[in-house]
Amino acid sequence: MERGNIRTCQSCGMPMSTREHFGTEADGSPSKDYCTYCYQNGAFTAPDITLEAMAKIGGGMMSQMYAIPIEKAESFTKEHLACLKRWAGREIPVCESCGMPLARDDDAGSEADGSPSEAYCAYCYRDGAFTEPDLTREQAVVKYAPMMAENLGMPLDKAQEMVGYYLSTLPRWR
Repeated sequence: MERGNIRTCQSCGMPMSTREHFGTEADGSPSKDYCTYCYQNGAFTAPDITLEAMAKIGGGMMSQMYAIPIEKAESFTKEHLACLKRWAGREIPVCESCGMPLARDDDAGSEADGSPSEAYCAYCYRDGAFTEPDLTREQAVVKYAPMMAENLGMPLDKAQEMVGYYLSTLPRWR
């Protein structure tokens, strides 16, 4: 998933913003889909890893970074990994405002002509306009972080940090 100049690894979800973050194809060229930790020389570095094992690794990192209880961190990570190309079998776009996966047709917002938005979800974008056009990134952090803190059982300040970082990777807030 491309987000401005940031691409998300379609195996582990890591943001890839510099050449060093990208894995390599067999010919040495950069992979367009996978990070250097997941993919080198045209092959996965852990070809037999399962979604559950990947979620355990990612969840462990999230738990440490953001003080999320391990079970919730692993569950949250698994839910997000399941939308990536390696695990879903296809690349699922995300809302460029809030990051919600646009996995189903009714997840997409609508353009002024009624067609589905290819960039934004139904919560952020309707009839060709943002539902909250004056919302700033800072206000979005204040709005979304308490929900994240409650859902994941994490401290509010860590939720604000996590949401702030994530939103900064999305085109609307860059």
